[in-house]
Amino acid sequence: MLALRRYFDAVVSTILIWMLIVLLAVMTLQIVLRYGFSTSLIWAEEICRYLLVWVSFLAAVLAYERGEIASVPMLRDALPPNAGLVLAIVANVLGIVLLSVLVYYGFVYANRLGSSPIPAMKFLLGDLFGPDFPVPRVYWVYIALPVGLTLFALRLAMDIVLYARMIGTGARASDLRLATEIEAHG
Repeated sequence: MLALRRYFDAVVSTILIWMLIVLLAVMTLQIVLRYGFSTSLIWAEEICRYLLVWVSFLAAVLAYERGEIASVPMLRDALPPNAGLVLAIVANVLGIVLLSVLVYYGFVYANRLGSSPIPAMKFLLGDLFGPDFPVPRVYWVYIALPVGLTLFALRLAMDIVLYARMIGTGARASDLRLATEIEAHG
């Protein structure tokens, strides 16, 4: 399971890195064109805004993996090891329930309101290929929330399995991060 988590995190990291590279390249090009040549790309800010939305929701998965999501582990750490692990499992299950509700309504929202075209793309592609050319819809922006939170829920589920395996070993829930670091570096 630790290998699966490592692979999962590597895939999400790679996607994020490429999104950030594209975002940086487009914004750099936009700045050079605007201030160096007094022209601009009409679609640059919009594409960067949408990429930033995707990056934000995908980065939540990595923030969780690195322990950068706000949490209060005092109670979990004060309990005996097995009780702390059970509490961690319950907390992750509740997190998955909350994320499931957000994912559901995220898809509902995307399906109901995502049919309109991306404004700058409509303008750009309409000029280049005519008004009947198919234009990407804002649906692809709106599904960033359910996709990112689904990946987050999968990551919580992976930790539930690991916490369950740790019960009876004398390990604490906080040892999960240590076990991950030991496997990654040693």
